[in-house]
Amino acid sequence: MIRKIFSTFTIRFASAILNLLIAIVISQYLGASGKGEQGIILATIAIIILFDNIVGGASVVYLTPRLKFQNIIKASYLWALLVSVTTFTVLYFTKFVSADHVFPIASLSFLCSLTSINSSILIGKEEINKSNALNFIIPFITILVLFFSFTLDISKSVNTYISALYIAYGGSFILSLFFLKKEFLNRNNTPLNETFSKALSMLFKYGAQNQMSHIFQLLSFRLSYYILEFYWDKAHVGVYSNGVSIIESVWMISSSITLYQYSRIVNTSDNKYAVGLTEMLTKYGILIAFIAILPIIILPSGVYTWIFGPDFSQLNKLIILLAPGVWVFNYALIIGHYFSGIGKYYINTIASAVGLLVTIPLLLLLVPHYHIYGAAAVASISYFCTSVVVLIYFKKHGGKAILIPGIHEFRTIQSQIQKILKKIFK
Repeated sequence: MIRKIFSTFTIRFASAILNLLIAIVISQYLGASGKGEQGIILATIAIIILFDNIVGGASVVYLTPRLKFQNIIKASYLWALLVSVTTFTVLYFTKFVSADHVFPIASLSFLCSLTSINSSILIGKEEINKSNALNFIIPFITILVLFFSFTLDISKSVNTYISALYIAYGGSFILSLFFLKKEFLNRNNTPLNETFSKALSMLFKYGAQNQMSHIFQLLSFRLSYYILEFYWDKAHVGVYSNGVSIIESVWMISSSITLYQYSRIVNTSDNKYAVGLTEMLTKYGILIAFIAILPIIILPSGVYTWIFGPDFSQLNKLIILLAPGVWVFNYALIIGHYFSGIGKYYINTIASAVGLLVTIPLLLLLVPHYHIYGAAAVASISYFCTSVVVLIYFKKHGGKAILIPGIHEFRTIQSQIQKILKKIFK
């Protein structure tokens, strides 16, 4: 169990390091304002992808062994195109983002969605390594393009970042096509005889159930970016986005755990086992997350200024405000996958909706007066409320409402760390 979780964590950790390097390079060369502009672009693309995934996300993974490849591709690709065209229209007329960024955001989200669809198909075919490769090369190519463009004085602007994304998403998409070339060339790769409309209906049915919680969740996470820009400026968004990226990196631990947890729960009908497994993994998850958070919050502001530049002197205080909520949210992340595993998607949707309903009024109340610190306080409160809702429902399903790691979990983690270190320094 631990070996599988650690393997997944290693891949995600490497990607996170590359994303951190991207944040550092942009912060150093473009300052807080440029980082804020980049943060808004990335957040907007992420929100659009959530709507793309109503047809092209987890439902593709689930239905890949059950539906014709051609029908999945047609349905999900057409949906991605529809969402991108709609996005372009909405952004163009609402002026929600800078006019210069409307087309890049819409086209990049479309390209990213196509890659995500192909990656989901690979996961559905149990070709996890190929899917991981697609996700890894995006930050890898992005940092390479940025590094050479900035250091060689080829170009130094947010448009350089946009160009890097085009190259990275394009490269990942081309590689995904190569991985799936046999399926694209094979017109009769499955004996199933379902119609295109039926495939689209099934993709939408499963995807809509799963995605609503993710949509509410990401809106509650990233709505603060737009509120900060509206009341203050892009520089405040830049500082806040870096703080969020740093502290939320501890969620890699829980996301690595949940991949193992989810695969186990969906393959068992024993609810007692599923609850017990979730309780155990939750205790380990929050303990490791707590250990990971400590060095992040004790780093002095001078370290962050040295890494990101003089515009980011407030990062230490910001991270301290975000840390309690980010840590508590590990409960929601792990226990939420118990409900996904037993098909109770609506519970995660309710919890995420509560978090969003708490977020909106508090942002409008606190951000105008306390800028990034107000946004951080709201985030922590929202994370806490979402986690409480998940814990309440978990208790109703036979779980414990209070899950606190003890000496057993601590000693187990200590033992595993010692084994890993011995292998590394052997």
